[in-house]
Amino acid sequence: MIGRRGVMAGSVAALAMAGAARASTSVLGTAEPVTSLPPGSEAPQLNDVVAPGWRRDVLIRWGDAVLPSAPPFRPGEVTLAAASQQFGWDAIIAGLVKMPPADDGVRRLLMVVTHPDVQMRMAFPRGRGAATVAGKMQGASVLNLAMQNGRWVVVAGGYQSRRITDGTLCRIAGPAAASVGQTVQGVLAPSIGGVTPWNTVLLPEGHTAGWIRRLAGHAPGFGSPTVGAGFGWVVELDAANPMSFPVKRTALGRLPRAGVACGLAADGSAVVFMSEDGPMGRLFRFKGAAPAGTGEGALEAGTLAVAVIEHSHIVWHDLPAGLPSLTATASAGRRGSGFDAPSGMAIAPDGTLYLACRGNPGRGISQIDPLNPRAGNGAGHILAFAPEGGDPGARRFAGRVVLLGGNPAHDSSSRYAPGSTAWLRAPSTLDLDGSGRLLIGTDQRGAVTDTADGLFAMHPHGGLDLLYSAPVGGAVGGAAADPAGKTLFTVARHPGATREADFADPATRWPTVRPGMPPQTTMVSLAPD
Repeated sequence: MIGRRGVMAGSVAALAMAGAARASTSVLGTAEPVTSLPPGSEAPQLNDVVAPGWRRDVLIRWGDAVLPSAPPFRPGEVTLAAASQQFGWDAIIAGLVKMPPADDGVRRLLMVVTHPDVQMRMAFPRGRGAATVAGKMQGASVLNLAMQNGRWVVVAGGYQSRRITDGTLCRIAGPAAASVGQTVQGVLAPSIGGVTPWNTVLLPEGHTAGWIRRLAGHAPGFGSPTVGAGFGWVVELDAANPMSFPVKRTALGRLPRAGVACGLAADGSAVVFMSEDGPMGRLFRFKGAAPAGTGEGALEAGTLAVAVIEHSHIVWHDLPAGLPSLTATASAGRRGSGFDAPSGMAIAPDGTLYLACRGNPGRGISQIDPLNPRAGNGAGHILAFAPEGGDPGARRFAGRVVLLGGNPAHDSSSRYAPGSTAWLRAPSTLDLDGSGRLLIGTDQRGAVTDTADGLFAMHPHGGLDLLYSAPVGGAVGGAAADPAGKTLFTVARHPGATREADFADPATRWPTVRPGMPPQTTMVSLAPD
């Protein structure tokens, strides 16, 4: 029961094909007032909605097997063993890892997905579930994808298939390891991750204190008063090597992150941008001390900096060297500028950094600036930062507003590029495909408004189109494009999880729509029909 109907005037598929035909290094659309858009992008539905000209295939859902030994999904009766081998309750795509060509000629991809959260009221009957089971439902999954009969499928039990949970042993590396410890058990609350130039994946831990409180007294090791020091880091995962230990990189500092994006500076060193999770979150940057090369030692040492807004620019101010900046990075960067709930990021080939800001209705009139230009507005916006000389390691970046979210029929402050056929609220995740399109996923945190959360495409030098809408109560968890550029992957996160819903009474039971079956986070592929 998957609805398919027209979501926008014109053919989104035709626009997508046109975008794929013209390569571009960055999205250069200018935010302007738009009054000719439809009155609503896509009203919330009980199911997902696919734009005309696209085919949607389900790849994996909450409770489906990641490891071949995983038992069948039994909602309401999930055990520790099952949760640690099944796809998690929530999901955001971290990225695709490049794989060498196979001898059998089968096209394969390696997908890494984070599982940032578990809403107890939605995941367990009466909202009461074992904290230890929830700890296994979060973390990350490594999935093997293969092309079969012209469609991508998840290969159950692929060689690299793996679950990362609160019980996964991690190595701690970098300048704070001597103080924090050499190992720690678990990855908690990983948010919007990203792939490095050397083909590993970064999993940034977000707000971990709540998970530690939830697990204390139930899971071994989480009751210690010093356990918190082992969490709040960026985790580097060598997804292609299933025998590798995840590594928590202390040189990148410790703070609750909403997302990360990794690139290379002009001198060859690693550059990692990090957004702080909060309504006035700041933007941090790590710059490696030596050329990244193959990645060995690329994140072992470097300089942390925080962004300060100066007119329409940001200037990077280095944090003091030493242990306090590493273990209490948020405090060390207190002079940094706050953005409106900064979230996902993407780095274009020309060095431009794109930042999604989900919106901050608490920003006052006296707090507005050229990069956070609206007070009391929760619709969010997207920023682009062009570094001097195209070098992501430069000290100064020129900023501009790419998009100001909101319904133009009711919000005169909203701004979209000419040619747009859609509007949005609460941009959360950003990804760039091979043709230069900016793929935008939105997340209204379960609020039911006049538009559903969706996956949008902003075309090079052009407008915004809607490709896919999540069911009511759901959000979109990132996107990725296969190397051939013909298929997009995205996630419908926590469908049915409106603010009044629970396990017994969800807002929808998508994707199975079976009585008694809870809604399930679902990763899908979108291909031209």
